[in-house]
Amino acid sequence: MPAQTWTYLRVKQVHSISGSLVGRVNQWLSLTPSKAFSLVELLVVVAIISLLMALLLPAIQRVREAANRVRCANNLRQLGVGLHNFHDQFGRFPTANSYHPADDPKKPTFTSAFTRLLPYVEQDALERGYDYTQRPDADPPNKTIGEQPIGVFRCPSMIPPPTPQAFPGWSSYAVSIGTKRGFGTGYFSDPDDGVFVRHIPGWGQSQGTNIADILDGTSQTIFAGEMGFQLKDYYFTTGPYAGLLRGGNTQWVWGYASYSFGSSEMMFNTVQPNPSDPSDKIKRLQSFRSDHVGGAQFLFGDSTVRFLRPSMSLSLYQALTTRAGGEVIGNLP
Repeated sequence: MPAQTWTYLRVKQVHSISGSLVGRVNQWLSLTPSKAFSLVELLVVVAIISLLMALLLPAIQRVREAANRVRCANNLRQLGVGLHNFHDQFGRFPTANSYHPADDPKKPTFTSAFTRLLPYVEQDALERGYDYTQRPDADPPNKTIGEQPIGVFRCPSMIPPPTPQAFPGWSSYAVSIGTKRGFGTGYFSDPDDGVFVRHIPGWGQSQGTNIADILDGTSQTIFAGEMGFQLKDYYFTTGPYAGLLRGGNTQWVWGYASYSFGSSEMMFNTVQPNPSDPSDKIKRLQSFRSDHVGGAQFLFGDSTVRFLRPSMSLSLYQALTTRAGGEVIGNLP
């Protein structure tokens, strides 16, 4: 028998057998009654899925928070690089705020250090359009510029303000002015001052510090840290502004305490001020705070970022914020 004829017969035979098997299977399936899930079985399946979700969700949240902390640290490092590039160009760091000589003392400009830093964090166009002779809320152009959301100024873990339309330019970071209160006087020669000094006639210094002024060493001096937005005890409760924040509203463009610079007068992440001390609310208003669990991230002068915990002593924390205090730091916890 020719090979081609034999192959044809074998294929035909296999096809016939497979067709017969398929027919029998279909016949068997048609005779087998279908069985639906009972209510109890369905509830068991739902319970198992819920249990798995309950077990997986915390793990997913931990992974997400870990990723957010990495992104937040990268933001602070970018700010550190920008600050040093600014120093390389001008020989000094920017002041915590900028006061224009032609200002009305009752309505000063108070532009922030972050505004000066815009060209060094890839925001050249915004800085070129900014008018330093006008207040940050002058429109145009400053108000529009100051309302721009800038990613490097925002921590991904930070809870946005409850009324973001009122504070579209909200931010998550602040430069350090040391242990002194931002609303009082601060002098360039005070060893308790931080790296960033205030530029206010009669209050502060007209120019920023340089590397040589940081006698404590850049690796042991905090340059900036996290400053979260929400302080619930600083909301207006009555009147036309009810529900809006009256303080603690961090905004990158404004050179005010609690807006873009903070101090170590109170331990960071303090939840509740001392009710017996009226000044504690002011201290807390300009204290550093974070939405990360267990602590806050700080940028040091050598551009390293460290996660500090509020269980550390206040004296050690304050020593890290002075630029020339001469304190012995030792190993950080």
